[in-house]
Amino acid sequence: MGSSKIDKEKFKIFAICGMIFLLILSIIALISGSIMKIFGFQYESAGSIILFFIIATIMSFPLNLIASAFPKALLKLGKINWRTAFILYLVLDTVATSFGLKIVDYYMPTVSATSISIIIISLLFAFMGKDDFKDLN
Repeated sequence: MGSSKIDKEKFKIFAICGMIFLLILSIIALISGSIMKIFGFQYESAGSIILFFIIATIMSFPLNLIASAFPKALLKLGKINWRTAFILYLVLDTVATSFGLKIVDYYMPTVSATSISIIIISLLFAFMGKDDFKDLN
């Protein structure tokens, strides 16, 4: 009986955290969609934008991990300096995010993203991760 109550509490906490995560991701998606719209992004509804970014986030995640880890590893090994590592991170992360967005754009008929809108938002997302390199300098 006690174990069942604990499991229900864990599920409630997990569900609440999931809802908060989706809410934050939705807000970021709507803001990002607004920025992309300036550069030709078109969509049928706010739900389309949110779904577009949720799927793209999931698709881009593995590549973004590599894009972040690779320059850091080269920096730690002394193969490149901090500035080169940061520029390499920006390029790799932008490409990784663009790749995810392009794939979702191709398969999702309710949105239409221009290449420039994808590149600009991907670069903005990459700059948002710049704090990961602050301690490595």
